[in-house]
Amino acid sequence: MTPWRRELKTAFGPTDLLTVAPAYPDAVRRVGGLPIIAPHLDAAELDELLGSVDAVVVTGGHDMNPARYGATDTDSRSWRDDADEFDLATVRAAVASGVPLLGVCRGLQVINVALGGDLRQEVQVPGDTDHPPYAEMTAPLGHRHVVQIDAGSRLADIYAPGPLTVNSLHHQAAGRVADDLRAVATSADGTVEAVEGIDADIVAVQWHPEMLAAEGGDDLFADLVARARTRATMVR
Repeated sequence: MTPWRRELKTAFGPTDLLTVAPAYPDAVRRVGGLPIIAPHLDAAELDELLGSVDAVVVTGGHDMNPARYGATDTDSRSWRDDADEFDLATVRAAVASGVPLLGVCRGLQVINVALGGDLRQEVQVPGDTDHPPYAEMTAPLGHRHVVQIDAGSRLADIYAPGPLTVNSLHHQAAGRVADDLRAVATSADGTVEAVEGIDADIVAVQWHPEMLAAEGGDDLFADLVARARTRATMVR
């Protein structure tokens, strides 16, 4: 699991932390996987790590530096270049070595940028029922909206084709989808809500399934563990 690198203000001054919400490893454990939280590593160390794991979860976090996808900053709120560099390197190395990937929220955005796509820097629109500004949400963690899952996708095999109710805790999303990915779920306002690899073993969603255990969120993690076991059988 990739961590969220962020600064915590303490009585002793700002402290840089690598953090992961417990909901991520808890979800993996519930479906029979063994979660490992990765520090930020250099290229050689990253290759060694990927040689010893069976799948990668690219988790949520900050916005990305728009320069990473050739854009100027219009609506990005904050970014960490060190986090961007590690996450992008992790995705590219995982794809090159055939390690299955699950992207969550920022994770979808990182995967799309790593493979050549770009991002919409702001999707929240006043009055939009799918992606309203946080200030218009009665309770952001409880906000829900419907996405449409494409028939024939892996996501449809996990859930079902058609409508799925999910949460919404993001203000950015995929813009131009990378050539090696395909969009497999969208919301009514046109936002790309999920992508899959055309050849690479990738499933990525814009919502937070780790927060939706009672609403089927664990199914995505169960699928990742199944993909990991398939790969482990093939390479070991």
